[in-house]
Amino acid sequence: MRLDLPPIYPITDKRLSGRSTHREILRELIRGGARLVQIRDRETPVAELLDDLRRSVELAERHGTLLVVNDRADLALVSGACGVHLGQHDLPPKAARRVLGPRRIIGYSTHTLGQVRAAARLPVDYIGFGPVYRTATKTDAARVVGLDGLARACRIASVAVMAIGGIGLSQVRETLEAGAESVAVISALMRAPSLSRQMELFLDAATGTR
Repeated sequence: MRLDLPPIYPITDKRLSGRSTHREILRELIRGGARLVQIRDRETPVAELLDDLRRSVELAERHGTLLVVNDRADLALVSGACGVHLGQHDLPPKAARRVLGPRRIIGYSTHTLGQVRAAARLPVDYIGFGPVYRTATKTDAARVVGLDGLARACRIASVAVMAIGGIGLSQVRETLEAGAESVAVISALMRAPSLSRQMELFLDAATGTR
């Protein structure tokens, strides 16, 4: 069954948000209407991160929100998260599927049309594609694909496509109209004084009510 991605896909960042835990970020995002959230953290010591993840999973389950962990299939498994999002240089999706089993979500980052085609042979539930625009969040970001590249990726993808990379409020509609099912947001959301209000604004932009 094809995974139904929500139109806005928030990715957490404690440093950008100024919050001390992902659980705190998650609570605000849920209040703003988030239904699927990715927790991204490559800096926090693993024991501390695992405790935060477990508390975040408990909160997400109470509110019916799906929680995905970036990079780490092991942490997704032991925390009880709904799944993992993998990059091109992380644990391969086939290995992650053996770790997580058939029910958990696996997302997979792609940056070229060749990678999109290759993902059709992998046990993934959705792919990320980008960066669509220039982004300051990742210093090692791949080459910008633009809206035309995104549209081509969406046409050939065998699973749902989540667009990522430099997407702000003013780019949400054109990104979705290019064919993406979902739009990942990081900086333009995490830097907002009120995460819940900014989440609401992104959802409004996705539906054209803003």
